[in-house]
Amino acid sequence: MSIQFLGMIGHRLSSETIAPVGPIFDRDYIVRFAQTHEAAGFDRLLVGHWSDQPDGFLVTALAGLSTQHISFLLAHRPGFVSPTLAARKFATLEHLLGGRLAVHIISGGNDAEQRRDGDYLDHDQRYARTDAFLETVRKVWTAEQPVDIANDFYQAEQAWSAIRPLQKPHIPLYFGGSSEAAIAVAGKHANVFALWGESLAQTAETIQRVRAEAAKHQREIDFSVSFRPIIAATEAEAWEKAEHILHVATERVGAERRRFQSQARQRRGAASAGDGGAG
Repeated sequence: MSIQFLGMIGHRLSSETIAPVGPIFDRDYIVRFAQTHEAAGFDRLLVGHWSDQPDGFLVTALAGLSTQHISFLLAHRPGFVSPTLAARKFATLEHLLGGRLAVHIISGGNDAEQRRDGDYLDHDQRYARTDAFLETVRKVWTAEQPVDIANDFYQAEQAWSAIRPLQKPHIPLYFGGSSEAAIAVAGKHANVFALWGESLAQTAETIQRVRAEAAKHQREIDFSVSFRPIIAATEAEAWEKAEHILHVATERVGAERRRFQSQARQRRGAASAGDGGAG
C-alpha cells in the first residue's frame, strides 16, 4: 500500500490565523508556495474552491507550470459548468500539466455559499446532481464514439471530447461526505474517498460504509485523511499552540464555520470538541 502526502495551496498568503496579505491573485506567492511543497517532497497539492475567490483552474495552471513533479488536486463544484464542457476542461488542464492532475468533487455544504453563484438546490438534490454530473463526465472521458446524455439534470446530443485524459481509465476522482447521499455517490464514482481527521471510531465507521457501498458496484476505493498537524518542541507546548490557534480561528471565522450544513463538517466539529477523539 503506497502513501502520499498532500498539501493545500491558496492564491495569496492567508490562513485561519493570518489575515490576507498581498494581492488577491498573488502570482509570486502561488509559484513560491508550490515550489516549496515540491522541494519538501509532497506528492500533491489541493487547490480549493469558493464562490468568491479566484478561479482554481488558473491557480492550478500557474502552480503546475512552475513545478516539475508535484501533482495537483483541483476542487470543483458541480452545477455551474456543463459536465461535457467540464470533461474537456479537466482533460485539457491535465495535458497542460503532463498528467499531474486529479479532481476533488465537492457538492456544497453551505446554502449561502451555493446561492452566491445562483444555486438553490437542497442538500440531497445537490448530491443527486453530482451523481449525474460524474456519470456524464466519466462517459465523455471514456466513450469511443459520440454519446447522448439524458438524465434528471443534463441532456446533450452526440457529446464527444477529442482530448482524452492521459491517465487511464480517466483522471482520478476524489470525493467526500458523511451523509447517505454522499456515500452513495462515492461508491459509484470515487477513486479516493476524502475523510476529515475525525475520531478513530468515526473514521473506521465511514471507511466501512464507503467500502460496503463501493462493493455494490464491484469497485474498490482508496482513502485520504486530512489533518492539521500542530508542531512544537514538547506536547504541552503543542497543546498550548493548538489552543491559541483554535481561539484565534474561532474569533476570525467561527461565525462562518457555524453556518456550514454539511454532515461531514458537523461530525468533525463534534470530534474536535470531544474528549479523547483522535484528530
